Amino acid sequence: MRVFNHWEDIQPHVPTSITVGSFDGIHLGHRQLIDRLLALAREHDLVSTVVTFEPHPKKVLGKGDVHLLTDIEEKLELLQQLNIDQTLVIPFTREFARMDYRHFVRDILVERLNVREMVIGHDHHFGRNREGTFECLVELGKKWGFSVHQVGPFRVEGEVVSSSAIRRLILEGNVEKAARFLGRYYNLKGVVEKGDGRGRQLGFPTANIRFTQPDKILPPPGVYAVNVLLQGKEYKGMMNIGLRPTFNNNDALTSEVHLFNFSGLIYGEAVNVFFKKFIRKEKKFSGIEELKQQLEKDKAICEKI
Repeated sequence: MRVFNHWEDIQPHVPTSITVGSFDGIHLGHRQLIDRLLALAREHDLVSTVVTFEPHPKKVLGKGDVHLLTDIEEKLELLQQLNIDQTLVIPFTREFARMDYRHFVRDILVERLNVREMVIGHDHHFGRNREGTFECLVELGKKWGFSVHQVGPFRVEGEVVSSSAIRRLILEGNVEKAARFLGRYYNLKGVVEKGDGRGRQLGFPTANIRFTQPDKILPPPGVYAVNVLLQGKEYKGMMNIGLRPTFNNNDALTSEVHLFNFSGLIYGEAVNVFFKKFIRKEKKFSGIEELKQQLEKDKAICEKI
């Protein structure tokens, strides 16, 4: 897949099928839309093209905290796995946000990308103040020679799949349902840092993780069944996110994972944590023995997932 960081870098004479959006998460709803895009590209011998934005428009426009499902590197990796021919990553600025939707379509999609077929989602709006709609695109398509296809909502368990719905599920700790909407486990990348060795004393050595994707969602405190990709190999494990109330009297949030069937020093190693299921909330135990008994129960549950 070719990646362009500005529309002026693209050869303007190659006809394309295009979709436009933030595509945070590349979830099952996005995949339905991309499947349609690829089918049109095959049918009409076009170059399949995704137009997306970096940073996420919410971050630039300052509409609340930024909680994302994918960073730009993950987004591009997922698009490549879906066999997209090329992706244009438009630098999103306040100036760009003020662009009239007609100018966006004419200057970028028509004159630069030579769009012939365009696919959009059921709730898609674009351009300044989100003034561009499906109906607007259809009219512009008649004027400039491209067709517009609108893809309906994709439902899982009767609910419409959307990035905002998945964000809400993860913030609630429901990573299991979020995975069914995403079509894969939600993940966070990080680096192993040296901890205080408390887990090893309990018989459950843990790796302290400093997550390195600050704009992505951190699931709420609790114990989770996870898979961890480390040094090219995937391990089952259990992760605790929280304050460790049995030991701590401060507000420092920690993320630590106990890997099953693994031993070794991995300080400084990069990891990718895949959240499979929320097991329980964090709680304060009366002492070490009660905590160890609970950890044994947690491990038995996580090993089966």
